[in-house]
Amino acid sequence: MKEESLDIWRTLMEKGTTYLAQADYIQAEDYYRRAIRIAKKLDVPLVKAFSLRLMATVQVKQGKIEAAEKGFREALQICEEVSNYKGMSEAFAGLASIAVEKDTWESAIYWFNRAIEVYPSESPPLRLAMLYSDLGQVYSALERWSEAQISYKNALELCHRYSYPKGEGELSVLIGESCYRQGNQKDAIVHIRYSCKIFASLGEELSLANALQYYAFMKFEQQSLTEALAAMQRAVILQMRNQLWSDASESSYFMAKILQNLGYLDEAQYYLELSIQYCTDLENSLAIRLQSLGKLMVNKEEYGQAKGYLLEASTIFEQLGDDLRLGECYEYLAFLLDAMGEEEEGEYFRKEAKRMIAGYHAHSLSAVQRLAEYYESRRQYLDALQCFWQSIEIAHDIGYETIDLERAVQRVSRKIRHKK
Repeated sequence: MKEESLDIWRTLMEKGTTYLAQADYIQAEDYYRRAIRIAKKLDVPLVKAFSLRLMATVQVKQGKIEAAEKGFREALQICEEVSNYKGMSEAFAGLASIAVEKDTWESAIYWFNRAIEVYPSESPPLRLAMLYSDLGQVYSALERWSEAQISYKNALELCHRYSYPKGEGELSVLIGESCYRQGNQKDAIVHIRYSCKIFASLGEELSLANALQYYAFMKFEQQSLTEALAAMQRAVILQMRNQLWSDASESSYFMAKILQNLGYLDEAQYYLELSIQYCTDLENSLAIRLQSLGKLMVNKEEYGQAKGYLLEASTIFEQLGDDLRLGECYEYLAFLLDAMGEEEEGEYFRKEAKRMIAGYHAHSLSAVQRLAEYYESRRQYLDALQCFWQSIEIAHDIGYETIDLERAVQRVSRKIRHKK
């Protein structure tokens, strides 16, 4: 009877795992829930713990955080009672994933470190590599780049030792990013180039395109424009070949920027038009591309086309309520209308540009001032003082009166002195 129940449990778990792999979390949870009922009758601790952990995993995917946390903690308790360290490690990792969902990053670091500490040496090493990688991602989210780099290197070493080249490539990208964020561009480029080599050898085109984008961006930052252009061209080709139209649009937009810096305006126009053709966001992203194309046509002195693109971008920015970008469009329109001899219309757009940009800064002034008052009410006087000073700078820029803001600075300064 017990063997029959165990077979039913295995079947339910296999079906649940199949649905989990297909991202059908509702069906997966249903099968895991049924498996747990069988597991409770079997009274085999590790069977129950395994079932609880996988059920909690799909609950995390569905945003059922409280239920998932309860499941992981119950699984952990069972594994601790029978000294099953692999199960304990997985439960700790599950609790770390809960902490990530809650944005309690320090807790996530604690749980991932616990998962790594108890991970048995005889268990699959690549799972340990994944735990190090996940820990690195948490450090990255906190911008603790040196600690992230150490975690990624531990993971990479395991992938290299146990012949998992794709993992090596992915971790090389992450290490490259952490090097770059620490200002070490030389090592960053070495790691990104190494990842490109791995992905190319494996035929992993999507991963290669992603790594090439990183490489192009870093070379662009170094003003190595020819190398940046070559890498970006390869990325665009790979994305188009795999019908990743949204990614191809983003890459084509960056390609145009590189080409403009090289002075190849006709080629830049081609890639901007390509970026617009494949743009899936028909609001903000499209408007930014149209604005860029309008500016490019101004540089090419093709003012008629430039006016059309800028007016089209302006219409979208106006609908979105983006006063700052709308003001920028109007500034360009004023410039090119002057060049076309349409000075009266140009003066209209110049006035509108000033009005829009002033309105944007006025809104910013109000927001920063409210934040300062909030900090003052919470007795966070240094933060309040900083925000009031920022408000004064904005007010000066747009010609607003600053007497009340200066009085606020004096008031908060007195409170700081009194507090000391």
